[in-house]
Amino acid sequence: MHPDAKLPTDEQRKKLCKMIHHAFVDMRLLGWAGKSQQVADLADAFHNVPIGMWRNDFSLQFFRDSFIKAYQDKYRGEVVRDYVSMVDEIINTED
Repeated sequence: MHPDAKLPTDEQRKKLCKMIHHAFVDMRLLGWAGKSQQVADLADAFHNVPIGMWRNDFSLQFFRDSFIKAYQDKYRGEVVRDYVSMVDEIINTED
């Protein structure tokens, strides 16, 4: 288990839901632009969040470093939304 693993607070889950919403909008826009691999990679980065954010062993830091940062690094210059900063804000959210 990761050192920061814990059940996210209600406020953190609200922000995660908003972030997932943005990811779906981005997937739609990327799909219309014919960027299917980037859509798949963005979906891969987010697919565990809807279930994970309800678990005591969810790690926001692991989600950030292993999935979101990897996605943004791969598509540097092509990513419109800064998901890493969004996760940083969520990590620093107090309930």
